[in-house]
Amino acid sequence: MIYFGKLNNTQTKTFVDAELKNFATTYPDVDLFTVDHSEINFVADQIENDRVIIYYADQPPYDGLNIFFNLFNRYPNKKFCILTDQPGWKYIAQWPVNVQWIWYNFNVIGYDPNNIVDDYRNIDCFTNKNFDSKKIGISLNRLPRSHRLCLLSYMLGVGLDQECVITAPLLTWHLQTNNTSDIMDVVPWDFSSHNNFKDDMLTGWERAKLTDGIFPVTVDAYPPYEDLEPNQILFDNFNNYQNNLLPFYKNSFVEFVNFTVYDYSLPWICEKILHSQLACNFPIFVAGKGTVEWLRTHEFDVFDDIINHAYDLEDDPVLRMQKLVIDNRDLLQHQKHTKDLWVKHQLRFRDNVEWFIKNSDKSVATGKKLLTHWLTNDFSNVIIST
Repeated sequence: MIYFGKLNNTQTKTFVDAELKNFATTYPDVDLFTVDHSEINFVADQIENDRVIIYYADQPPYDGLNIFFNLFNRYPNKKFCILTDQPGWKYIAQWPVNVQWIWYNFNVIGYDPNNIVDDYRNIDCFTNKNFDSKKIGISLNRLPRSHRLCLLSYMLGVGLDQECVITAPLLTWHLQTNNTSDIMDVVPWDFSSHNNFKDDMLTGWERAKLTDGIFPVTVDAYPPYEDLEPNQILFDNFNNYQNNLLPFYKNSFVEFVNFTVYDYSLPWICEKILHSQLACNFPIFVAGKGTVEWLRTHEFDVFDDIINHAYDLEDDPVLRMQKLVIDNRDLLQHQKHTKDLWVKHQLRFRDNVEWFIKNSDKSVATGKKLLTHWLTNDFSNVIIST
């Protein structure tokens, strides 16, 4: 069974379709499925062979990891290889022995299957900062995921909009299309030990619903640009950076980098981290536990001498969010000092951009090698990197 299914990111689909186009001819006795969260349930009833490869390019399913466990346990005598565009999947659960997870590539941010970083490879870091800027922080929140709604509400509740540009271009769409306007219905965390945080978040949410403190954004990141809804027909990260984000980045020196995944310990390596470093912003990662540690271990400069990343160790999602804001607020309040630090350390951002490009190339090469070894049942000489 060969099934090239739905992959919401059109850049990823272009890469995967080209990467695996000859798979059926080369490996006729292996099933292949390329799917996102909307079709992972489809796989179980379509399996024909004893070995199954699934390229899963998405965040964990909304219904949780049981979707995967049910699939693997239904076929305990079959071997599964799950290819992903993010590291760390093999560690977020105790998977059955018939499953091998392979981090196949970085998140795809271009349309050339042989160059997944596209034109980012050829542009300089943005250093033309506005040193007269009074709001030197930035928090970009396009898709209204639950952790982003929580963060922007908490920020507004503690008055961070006085020091930080906070965007939420699809918030109106979210409020119009959801059955509830109560943020407590969409944020699945336990606030019983965090009453102060909860009060600030609820206060901020009331402001957010009135767009009070939300910086106005009039065009979407992807076409159709005039529709502020998640109905993108074509992902184009590079043009979004060049045409939409640079005006914001001109005034910012510190960025709350809002990753796609927050509730799982998955370091979500995508265009957001690249944009923050091309834009030369000190990064605070709104991300799953251990993301900073993963980046640090893999030699990405997380600016430990400037950013307080103690939040990264917190299991409690509420406490992690509170700490990443409060422990670093002084950077937004003491603006001259932060701008002086930026002048002193600005060359370090280029090194992080080069890290992203180099490791994007490396991840694809390593992913191909690991997949080949799985298909030939030979992992004896392969070091599996995560």
